[in-house]
Amino acid sequence: MTDEKIKKSIAPCGLCCETCFAHVNGDIRKYSMKLKEKLGNFHINAKRFETMLNDPIFKKYIDFKEMLDYFASENCKGCRNEQCKLFKDCGVRSCHQEKQIDFCYQCDEFPCDKTNFDTGLYKGWIMINEKIKKFGLEPFYEKTRTRPRY
Repeated sequence: MTDEKIKKSIAPCGLCCETCFAHVNGDIRKYSMKLKEKLGNFHINAKRFETMLNDPIFKKYIDFKEMLDYFASENCKGCRNEQCKLFKDCGVRSCHQEKQIDFCYQCDEFPCDKTNFDTGLYKGWIMINEKIKKFGLEPFYEKTRTRPRY
């Protein structure tokens, strides 16, 4: 796979956009849509199962369905195509555009305090960029694209 195709999947921060729940072509969205299809009108029967099976877990089906609908409906096209829909105040995209670099590790100021990430994401951001730098983009992508993001 070419670096240009990989860059469509890997955001400037190094996160794999396709493994995000919000990505239009991501597995989470795809499988959520498939599960919604398979469940059909299960919400109509959830109350019946609660009574028939005497199992209160079915009371929570409405919350589950709401979350499933959310996962199935998101449609982000990736951070290189639009502003991130998860981290609305992410400072990486604008910085990478301004500096004309592909990934944060390529910047002379890396690591910096312009990301606006919380502590956990900030530590992950540094680690990810160091891995891309050390192993190269394609090997990093091959490992990342099949690994769960969360």
